[in-house]
Amino acid sequence: MNIRKAKFNDLKAIEDLNNKYFHEERDFGETIENKNNCFLVAEEGNKIIGFSGIRFFKWNNTSQIIDIFVHPNHRGKGYASRFINRIKAEAKKFKARTIIAEAPSLNNVLAVYIKNGFRVCGFNDRYYSNSAKEIAIFLSFDMN
Repeated sequence: MNIRKAKFNDLKAIEDLNNKYFHEERDFGETIENKNNCFLVAEEGNKIIGFSGIRFFKWNNTSQIIDIFVHPNHRGKGYASRFINRIKAEAKKFKARTIIAEAPSLNNVLAVYIKNGFRVCGFNDRYYSNSAKEIAIFLSFDMN
């Protein structure tokens, strides 16, 4: 498995994965090309099986994780942790002081963040809907 920076010609594969499994409303083309982002793909063989990345905010010197998605057939193999390790390295290049992440409370990615050194720093019980069945957990990792 290889993690690399996404290229614009990866856009169709990324959008296909998103539309079938993830359903994020995002302009992935803009995300790939924005100089304040580092958008990544995971490949197995020549097939894209996941995506993630960070966005850097100069005004407060932070980076925020842009999704972590791994194809359902490839989960449980450590790919999300590998994305996080690469994200930490990219945040260091941006000289970010911290990395912020958001995780749905009922999603396994919350445990992945904690396993990789993130700490819970807040929540929003209306982030996804007003029913509060699932809340957004915010996490941070300080770059020291």
